[in-house]
Amino acid sequence: MENMFHTAYYVVKKEKPFTDFPDLVQLNSRTGFNMTNCYLSDKACLRFTIDIYNVEREQLLSDLKNAGYISVMIDGATDTGNLENEIVYVKFFNKERGVVQSFLGIEDVKHAHADGVLSAVQTVFEKAGLDNWKEKVVFFCADGATVNMGKRNGVAAKLKEEIGHLLAIHCVAHRLELGVVDSIKENQRLKQLQEVLQYLHQQYHYSPKALRELRMLAEAMEEKVLKSTNLKGARWLPYIHKATQILCNSYAIFVAHFEDQVSPERTTGPSPAVMGRAKNILHYLKSHTNVKFMHFLLDTLDFLKALSLQFQQDNLTPGEAVQYIEACLIGLTELCLEPGEQQKKMLADARNGTYRGVELKNTTTDTLATDRKKVTDMLAKHIESRLGDLLSIESIVQKFSALDHNVWPKLDNSDESKEAFVLHGRANIESLCHHYQSILVREGTTVTEVLGEYRLYKIWARMRNGPLRDTLLEILQRGDLQRFNILNTFHKT
Repeated sequence: MENMFHTAYYVVKKEKPFTDFPDLVQLNSRTGFNMTNCYLSDKACLRFTIDIYNVEREQLLSDLKNAGYISVMIDGATDTGNLENEIVYVKFFNKERGVVQSFLGIEDVKHAHADGVLSAVQTVFEKAGLDNWKEKVVFFCADGATVNMGKRNGVAAKLKEEIGHLLAIHCVAHRLELGVVDSIKENQRLKQLQEVLQYLHQQYHYSPKALRELRMLAEAMEEKVLKSTNLKGARWLPYIHKATQILCNSYAIFVAHFEDQVSPERTTGPSPAVMGRAKNILHYLKSHTNVKFMHFLLDTLDFLKALSLQFQQDNLTPGEAVQYIEACLIGLTELCLEPGEQQKKMLADARNGTYRGVELKNTTTDTLATDRKKVTDMLAKHIESRLGDLLSIESIVQKFSALDHNVWPKLDNSDESKEAFVLHGRANIESLCHHYQSILVREGTTVTEVLGEYRLYKIWARMRNGPLRDTLLEILQRGDLQRFNILNTFHKT
């Protein structure tokens, strides 16, 4: 019977239809697994799935009720009936399972304003049997819609009226992409390349003939080519990175195909509209400055894609998000000062005015140094604008850096290092105590006691390596480290 449950779980996990269940059961039987023949139907798979859900749901609600503090994430959705719903996720710490992040529920939104969304969230928690959820919430995350993050009447603002210590953050991955969109709108070179990438996708996505010709040409040139990808999609920075990468890697093939399209010797020429667009794309791709700019942008997108994927990690902490942002900004500064890896490869392959067999135009004109500075400065400006609240030294998120042993001053035998080590982080811990004062009062703890435990924590953690997250999880999970009981309040938040 256990194998039947495993098979049903596989069907649901891989989003397969329930009708695949009987065939998978018979396949497992032929490979030697002990499978019963009593449940060979899609309806049996449904029953198994419901049983699995009920067990997992019961475990989740039990752990959630025992959790000291929880984080809440919400997102809007529209069902097949075009009705608006609100999805609620929770994140909390469990001693046996570590950090748990899970879907809690989905609820209809009766009215599409802040009160309506908050009412839907309240209903989700009530159905889960957590009427006191607001007493446990310390963190709230949503997209940047006004209904969610409006300063006066948004969902976050209304929650803060009841939960003074609530830390509300607009989704960092969403904000990063908004910063990139702001940059594209302001820079003509970026807009021009975006239009080229969009046309390449449309050309080969909606025309099987064009895609077939491209692949035949690649085979004749003994090279590989991938179809240009769409620029749109959830968390689209990796998509635009892939589209630019395909263009740079298959540059010679795309140029050869467009040259064939505009050739007067072609027996069946394209329509005048397609011919005009092909000439424009070919003119763009043969420009020496544009080819260099494409490879420079690919270097830039390497940093932005990495940051976007880091933001999408389930175990991301606000402190780590700040470090990733700062690393990305440093990377953009480096690209402003010197060529990146992709641009270096392009420059090494470009000789005597040709690149990968293509004769380039305007080789005497080079505005890349100016464009490089404009683009990197603009991206840095808009990223800092969108994510500035996290980078500000006054941000509560920044105050948590006091717990990060990776940024503490080094302690040696000199009086200066001892003084720097002793004083480091105290002001930030006091700020955290002030922010979470209501929680500390509820726990019966004073600021003096917190600072005393912080001294012990610094002595214990100063020789440790690795991410702060791993250090905090070890403290929470090890029974012999419960002397940091008060600091656990901050760790769990």
